[in-house]
Amino acid sequence: MSKQIILPVWFCLVLGACALNIPVEAQITDGQTLAKLPPVASVVNEPVVAGLHSGPPSPDGSDDLEPELNEGTAFAASEFVGPPPLPPCPGSALGVKDEIAAQICQRIRTEPLPDRLTIDQRVLRTLDAMLPFYAGRGYQPAWLDANGKPLPAATALIEALGEAERDGLRSSDYQRTDLQKRITSLQQHNDALDITQLTDFDLLFTDAFLSYGSHLLSGRLSPRAVDRDWEIKPRSRDLATVLQQALARDSIIKSLRVLAPQAKGYIQLRDRLHKYRRIEQAGGWPTVSGNASTKTLRARLEAGGDLIGSGETVADALRRFQRRHGLAETGTVNAATRAALNVPVSERIRQIELNLERWRWLPDDFGARHILVNIPSYKMQVFEDGKVVLESKAVVGREERQTPTFTANMEYLVMSPKWYVPRSIAVRDKLPQLQRNPHALKGQQIRIYNSAGKEINPASVNWSAVSAKNFNYYLRQDAGPRNALGGIKFMFPNRHSVYLHDTPSRELFSRNQRTYSSGCIRISKPVELAEYLLKHDPKWNKDSIKSASTSGKQRVVHLPEEVPVYLLYWTAWVDEEGFLNFRDDIYKRDKPLVRALYQNDKGRKGA
Repeated sequence: MSKQIILPVWFCLVLGACALNIPVEAQITDGQTLAKLPPVASVVNEPVVAGLHSGPPSPDGSDDLEPELNEGTAFAASEFVGPPPLPPCPGSALGVKDEIAAQICQRIRTEPLPDRLTIDQRVLRTLDAMLPFYAGRGYQPAWLDANGKPLPAATALIEALGEAERDGLRSSDYQRTDLQKRITSLQQHNDALDITQLTDFDLLFTDAFLSYGSHLLSGRLSPRAVDRDWEIKPRSRDLATVLQQALARDSIIKSLRVLAPQAKGYIQLRDRLHKYRRIEQAGGWPTVSGNASTKTLRARLEAGGDLIGSGETVADALRRFQRRHGLAETGTVNAATRAALNVPVSERIRQIELNLERWRWLPDDFGARHILVNIPSYKMQVFEDGKVVLESKAVVGREERQTPTFTANMEYLVMSPKWYVPRSIAVRDKLPQLQRNPHALKGQQIRIYNSAGKEINPASVNWSAVSAKNFNYYLRQDAGPRNALGGIKFMFPNRHSVYLHDTPSRELFSRNQRTYSSGCIRISKPVELAEYLLKHDPKWNKDSIKSASTSGKQRVVHLPEEVPVYLLYWTAWVDEEGFLNFRDDIYKRDKPLVRALYQNDKGRKGA
């Protein structure tokens, strides 16, 4: 019978499966030799999350955004028979490489395993991956030849680290300058070799490769360090194996390059980073004051790439700039446009770097067909084979009731839905209305039920004596034109109880800033989305969808095929026309990311 056993952290470290996304069952190559760790059924590191619901169970979900997170984490495995045996440290030394191997083993294969290893005041961050890497090669050095001289792979790594800035990373994080000095020192000194220094050299180069590779693969930060509700699984590779293969194939630079996301959106954003750095190196762009001349304005628009060709008018270029920044397209310089024009290029560079990091937290493939909501853009898009086939304006959560970032599969939609008012909204919004007037909800077609599920007369309750602590009622709004969910809602079950839906408040879509919901996403084209999702079902077309969504009779329609939904948060991205877009940080999520990335090591993987 399968059993669940809690594993100690040291076991995870032995397998190299914690911080660097290294699978438990790993193939480690040393030249043409494969050393395979004994298989273990599973090792997982998932948060335990409390369920959410208010009132009686509802098949339709709700708009509640009060997640309770249990930060406890367990490493679980089934039919665990013990940690895999590690090869012993080398015995008698037959040469320099064996002496180095013995020291490597003595440093990283200790009992208990070291919490951290420091070399010249630098903490190695990748011990969990180093152990399987070196164990798979008998602890032999990876970056030195038989005479203790640097191999070409070491020089290649220096070159690869020099490319870190192109991905919005910093080569200084991987001690590139220090590593180059160590190569030079070993090349110039042929006398008595210090085995300790050679061991330091090898461990530092391995740590640099694994650290840089990890950051390219899945981000310099753990996303949960800045977003405790993050649950999208990033890309995963066995980095110990990647390094072994890169050494065997003489492909250090290429092996690191392909670890970065290969998605079109990432590559385009990375290219714009290079362009904006060139603008900064050229002196940036001019400031547009309240009485700026047309010449100054043209220079600013040309610098940002908005004034294309000598025949284009300033008004045309301004409208393009405003469109790229989510502003009203007036073609004139108002206060909001001037503020956006005067954001320094250095700040825009930082914004691009932050969003490259967000890209690295995402999986390789979103699916041939998927729905994407970029929260700061107030937009929903449907992608099919890499192209946008449907686009809709969106209303997202208010700052105090933010739309979360996650992914889930859309399974069904509901025509003429009833709305089960979430407890949070019932207590915060509806209870004060009832306390002022017991019949306040009647005009909203909201019914009140007691804990037994029986509808009650609101006048029978002394609402002034009811509070959040003793609110033992649930509210349900009938289907109809006043229903908060409109005529259709689109369900992708998730622990946040968030979904897409129609809305009777259509006037909100005409506004540039659209943070008005309690966390769910209201869309301007619900009928069009339903028509797209059901296009292969002959029972449904635009007319039948409109009829069902206004019938007042709730109907659940399961999709013939589930569709992935991604709710993401990008404040900089390249659109389908190739234009770089920026948006305001509506939930103030950029600032903590800046602090974590650039001002301290808190949240950094392996720190």
